[in-house]
Order: sequence, then structure tokens, then C-alpha cells
Amino acid sequence: MAFKLWERISQADNVFQALRPLTYISLLGLAPFRLNLNPRKEVQTSTYSFVAGIVHYLFFVLCFVTSGLEGDSIIGYFFQTNITRLGDKTLRLTGILAMSTIFGFTMFKRQRLVSIIQNYIVVDEIFVRLGMKLDYRRILLFSFLISLGMLLFNVIYLCVSYGLLVSATISPSFETFTTFALPHINISLMVFKFLCTTDLAKSRFSMLNEILQDILDAHIEQYNALELSPMHSVVNHKRYSHRLRNFISTPMKRYSVTSIIRLNPEYAIKQVSNIHNLLCDICHTIEEYFTYPLLGIIAISFLFILFDDFYILEAVLNPKRLDVFETDEFFAFFLIQMSWYIVIIILIVESSSRTILEGNQSAAIVHKILNITDDPELRDRLFRLSLQLSHRRVLFTAAGLFRLDRTLIFTVCTMRYLQVNFN
Repeated sequence: MAFKLWERISQADNVFQALRPLTYISLLGLAPFRLNLNPRKEVQTSTYSFVAGIVHYLFFVLCFVTSGLEGDSIIGYFFQTNITRLGDKTLRLTGILAMSTIFGFTMFKRQRLVSIIQNYIVVDEIFVRLGMKLDYRRILLFSFLISLGMLLFNVIYLCVSYGLLVSATISPSFETFTTFALPHINISLMVFKFLCTTDLAKSRFSMLNEILQDILDAHIEQYNALELSPMHSVVNHKRYSHRLRNFISTPMKRYSVTSIIRLNPEYAIKQVSNIHNLLCDICHTIEEYFTYPLLGIIAISFLFILFDDFYILEAVLNPKRLDVFETDEFFAFFLIQMSWYIVIIILIVESSSRTILEGNQSAAIVHKILNITDDPELRDRLFRLSLQLSHRRVLFTAAGLFRLDRTLIFTVCTMRYLQVNFN
């Protein structure tokens, strides 16, 4: 019974079924669209989710204002200095700005998220014309795995945080702890949406590279057959052997590639150009939709890491500020909070980096084909595609201020190193 239920839940034959986990967060208003599973299979904006998002945001503002009027804060429960008061006010301000940005873009830029999904549907239709089909079940299981991981990650984090406060004989008010917890939940949901949309792009870039790889393999097989032909001289044999050794590439994961690609490579390259162009448009829309929310998330993450480090150093340098019974809970609480934001940054960076790397692999395969093919029509198509690949590169930034790739992790580590040495 359980096995049959799992088989039904994990079944996915199209992009709509693969996006089921993403639509579940519409209950909180952070995915203001719904998937219409009628024969037309459309993506539509959801009025219910739009209203739920407004209610969710107003509830957060109410708790934020109430806790501010009462003068309560998490750091204030442990100790208060002029620096901690400044840090608390700074984090409150950036927190409300980040939440406003997340909800604002979710509500008023929701049509861009809808267009992202609709463009993915168009891309999948082109793949079908080439005789290929995406592994939707893998995408669905990835979404379920990420959603379950984010849920457990936040439940454990919030429960441990509250437990540490209680263990330190601190009883935060409902409004104060809600103001503390909701930003973590909303940031996690926004990052989850980013992970899902970029994974969809990554999987399609992978399929694109599979088409190019299959065309390359077909030409390598032709040269293998040419090598075995007795009509060619020893000189030609050595020349082709040298070229083959240089251009046989690393094996890639295989998909259900049909003979359409090998029988008509010019048509396949033309469709590859169309797919690549659409995927670049999708990635550009993803950047436009997530750019300011991710900027707010990374900014508040930097500030929390910075101030958490300072609070810990302050407690180490001035241990008398803390009660003896609160010391262990204090260090554990802020170390866990700092680790939470580091994990969020790593998730954002890894998701965007993997998509960028997959998108950049196409150029290398195209030039390998160019170096071993003599078909003038195919070479013309490849030259056009090569030009397109050089001008349309996949890139994710936070409002154009910095790139969302692994260099961002280096920046965080550098800031942490400078802060420790400065103190």
C-alpha cells in the first residue's frame, strides 16, 4: 500500500507534475500561481495565493511593530550595550527591508515567474520534436528532497533556538520569537524557489549538451569508419588517428537520443540554437525576478554573520556581561544562527554556479565538432551557434552588484578573516 502510494506521488510525466512541491508554498503566498491541469495545461496566477501573501506580510509587520514597541529582541535577552543596541536596530531595519522586498517581488512581479514556467514548457516541446524527453521524475524527486530538507532544516533550527533560550531561563514573547522566526522561514522559501527554477534550467542545459555530444559522437564514429577503410593511405590514417585522440571527449550521462539528431544534424543544431536562446531568456527572467530578493537575503546574511561574530567576540572579551548559566546557551545560539545564514549563502551560490557551469559546457563541444567536420552547411550552423554562445552567457547577479557564484563564498571568508584580525 505504501509502495503504491509512493509510486503515485513520485510519478511525473510533464513539467506541471514535476513542479508540484513548488505550488505547495502558494498556501503561504510566496508562489502566487497555480498549475491548471486541464488539457491545455496552463500556468495561471492565483488570487488566493496573492491574498495569502498580503495577510502573511501584514502579520509579520504586526509582530515586528509590537516587539519593537515592547523593546524586546533576542540579543537584548542576553545583554545590552550601545553596540548591541546599534546592531539590533540595524538588523531590524534590514530585516523589514528584506521581507518587504521578498513579498513585493513575489506579489507584483509574479507574472515573471509564470513566464519562466511557460517558457520551460516551450523548451520541452522543442526537445520532444527532437525525440528527447526530460527525466521529470528526477526533477520531482529533487524538488521533494529539497523541500523536505529545507523543512527539516528550519524546524530543527527553530526548535533548537527556542530550546536554548528556554535553557538560558529566557522566555521570549510570541511577537518577538515570531519576528525572529518568520524571516528565516520566508528566506528559506525564496531560496527554495530559486533552487527549483535554476535546477530546471540546469537540467535543460544538460539535455542541450547531450544533443551536441551525440552529434560529436556521430562524427567520431564516421572517422572511425573512415580509418578502417582500405581506400585511405597511411598518412591519412595517422592524421585521422591524431584528430580523434584530441577530440574524443569525456563520457556524459546518456538520454534517449533518437536517430533524428544524427540523420539531420543541421536541423538539430538549428533547434539547439533556439533552445539555447530560450534558456538564456529564462535565466535572464530568473535573474530579474530574484535579483533584489536575493540581494536582500545575502545582505541580511552578511550582517547577521558580522554581528553574530561580534557578539561572540564581545562575550569572549568581556565574560562578565553574561551570566554563568547563560554562557553555553549564548555561544550555541549565535553559532547556530551564523551557521544557518552560511548554509543559505552556500545553497544560493551552488545552485547558480552549477547552472552557469552546465550552460558554459556547450561552447567547448561546439568547437570540437567544428574541428572535425567538413560539412559546409553544418559548419555554418555551428559558427552561428558559436557566436550566439559567446554573446549570450548565463549569469546570475544580485542587482548587478556582485555575481552569485563561488567567488561570493571567498568574499564572505575574506570578510570573516579581516574582522577577526581587526578585532
